[in-house]
Amino acid sequence: MATQQISFLIPPYGTATLNLPELLTPDAFARLDSAIDQALAEPRQALGDAAPDPGSIEYDSWLNRQQ
Repeated sequence: MATQQISFLIPPYGTATLNLPELLTPDAFARLDSAIDQALAEPRQALGDAAPDPGSIEYDSWLNRQQ
């Protein structure tokens, strides 16, 4: 059985390695790409809900006072 490894360099944290049990066909690669995109969408949305930095808060309050 052929295996395939895909490694991603993530400075400064090291690497992340994806081990696949077989070589990917173009269709399987497209499905993998979609699955990874969906898996990473949740953390991205959580980052979007993070509290704004103090500078953004101050700027927004300044804009509100200008109205």
